[in-house]
Amino acid sequence: MNKMIVLDACAIIAFLRDEDGADVVQNALLDEMCVIHAINLCEVYKDCLVRGEDRGKADKLLQQLKLTGLQSREDMHEELWKYAAEFKSQYKISLADCFGLALAKYVDGEFYTSDHHELDALVGISDFPIIRFIR
Repeated sequence: MNKMIVLDACAIIAFLRDEDGADVVQNALLDEMCVIHAINLCEVYKDCLVRGEDRGKADKLLQQLKLTGLQSREDMHEELWKYAAEFKSQYKISLADCFGLALAKYVDGEFYTSDHHELDALVGISDFPIIRFIR
């Protein structure tokens, strides 16, 4: 059985905007169990609004994402938020990425992202989630 895929906001945005790496995300959505933490999904929604889309269109995009099988996880239990806090205290990464990484650690999954500038230094650290770059 393959590991669960935890998608970062930038991976979903690349998919929605047909940017480099969209094919990697599409293949994961078609072939794997994919989840996204609600905080990362909030970033996707914010991106839609910043790009001038109204709430109705942003809501429709989220509905279309759910039809791909993508599941939103709203986990906020103590073990998960403590993982996120540990990541944030040790590394210079966004809080949203900390929650995505914490979810990946919690479900023993792989974290798909394009955020090289924040996450390159974290690849291969023992007892850390597997990070896969989509581009």
